[in-house]
Amino acid sequence: MHPTSDTTNYVCKCNRTFGAETLHPLVSLIDMSAPCAGSHVKTDCYAVVLKRHACDCARYGRRYYDYSDATLLFTAPHKEIDLCTNDGTLLIFHPELIRCTPLGIRLKEYSFFRYRPDESLHISCCEEKCVSRCLESIGNELCRGVDEYSKTIISSIIDLLLTYCRRFYNRQFITRHNANVDAIKTLDGIIDRCFESGTAAAEGIPTAGTMAPQLGMSAAYLDDMLKNETGKTVSQYVQLRRMALAKQMLMAHDRPVSEIAALLGFATERLFATVFKRITGCTPDEYSNG
Repeated sequence: MHPTSDTTNYVCKCNRTFGAETLHPLVSLIDMSAPCAGSHVKTDCYAVVLKRHACDCARYGRRYYDYSDATLLFTAPHKEIDLCTNDGTLLIFHPELIRCTPLGIRLKEYSFFRYRPDESLHISCCEEKCVSRCLESIGNELCRGVDEYSKTIISSIIDLLLTYCRRFYNRQFITRHNANVDAIKTLDGIIDRCFESGTAAAEGIPTAGTMAPQLGMSAAYLDDMLKNETGKTVSQYVQLRRMALAKQMLMAHDRPVSEIAALLGFATERLFATVFKRITGCTPDEYSNG
């Protein structure tokens, strides 16, 4: 069967769609070896898709300096899952499976579920074997049948799998270092223009959500990339650029402090002075005259 874009509400329904046996009502491992070009499906589950061998570079964002042995995609509930592969595996699990488990508590840490398809994870042969071992362990546990230990064991293996994936994403950020540096330079320009043009004063301080589209990224990927390169979140990085601009404007001596405060999005000059002194140890006037 070749599924088209549709909404599938339950694991068992998804299994029927692909002709797979339901071994557990809240989690399934589906072999995607049957051709299904152009296939997409929506579920109320989390999904991890392992696509073996080289995939469409443009669709999944693979670059010449990335690995090409396999690709991993991650999808949150109610988002469309891209199943275009003839050699892969689909892991789906319902949020109810991980409720009140360690994985359920820290799932938000796995921010790659909020990435775009072209921000997929491209892994090496060694990494693919590691992922496949985790998937095999999940499959073996599913074949044992459901008992009081199933939820704990399966959720812990999924947690291990996602921890490996986070490690591999960190490795991918390292191999993309030069491209990331270029992206951060572009980000600096976006932030600076936002403040210097008065946009921040009129529309608010720039955020990952407002700047990521200008960089062709998801907000989650931008935040993670920046954190890996600088150790700062987008919010923290914007504040650093904001203070750097404040210093430049003060030393230029061509604007009153009140205008600088307004341009930088501070509600009042007094608030600007308070924040500036807390960060630099001196008032704006002292810095300007120093």
